[in-house]
Amino acid sequence: MQKSAVAIAVILSLVLVSAQEGFVEGEKQETVLAESNFLWDDDGWTLEGNPNGLLHGSKMIKAADEDASVWYFVAPGKFVGAKRAAYKGKLAFRQGFFEYNSEGRDFNSAEYDVILESEAYEMAVGWKHVIPAWAFRSDHELNLDEAAGWVLTSTGGPPSRPDMIRLLSKLSGIKFRGGFYVGNEDSYLMSVKLIAGPQDTAPRKTSLKEQRILSADARAPPPIDDEDTDTIPPPPIDSGPVVITSSSDDDDDTAAPPPPEL
Repeated sequence: MQKSAVAIAVILSLVLVSAQEGFVEGEKQETVLAESNFLWDDDGWTLEGNPNGLLHGSKMIKAADEDASVWYFVAPGKFVGAKRAAYKGKLAFRQGFFEYNSEGRDFNSAEYDVILESEAYEMAVGWKHVIPAWAFRSDHELNLDEAAGWVLTSTGGPPSRPDMIRLLSKLSGIKFRGGFYVGNEDSYLMSVKLIAGPQDTAPRKTSLKEQRILSADARAPPPIDDEDTDTIPPPPIDSGPVVITSSSDDDDDTAAPPPPEL
């Protein structure tokens, strides 16, 4: 009886382990390109438009204001640069307030809540209405593609696919808004992640110049390797049977006949 109970326990444990492994394998693995969890310090983040200074808290950064100014948390260098792999990925973060005072005025939803910039292409895209009004905490995952909700700050229209790819390829800034209310407010930012999109397996299109180079290479004769020509002897020449002739006067068929006898 005891042996049967032990066998059943072993079988159940194996089933549970298999189920857990299958669950882990079934999960979609994320590739994090950059992350700030603010565990030990502010991780190099700065402020734009807020002179009061950035503070580090428990797994967060925070800043405060006393007026209606619009200001932003600015991401450090590890979030910018060549981030082409982030296309169709996500920008995840948590934003909140310890306190805020609207002074009887509406929540300011006219400004961009998140901004992506590329100085190299003189381009920026922003997303409004990300942060809900009057909420003390909200979690967000913003898709990084042209159809997600981003707009060009220069025109207010949606970016094209090439726009988004160029911007992410030479990304120079990521900003998260911290100032929303007319009165004083104390804002914080937590758990920021830049997550890669699916790997692009489509074949890359060659340019016209590359096509011309490939076409010229295909028409060119194969190069001659001098080493091969030195090591391979030429084929023998079949000259037929060898005939040996004598060069003496006695064997010359064209010799003059002997003189007549007297």
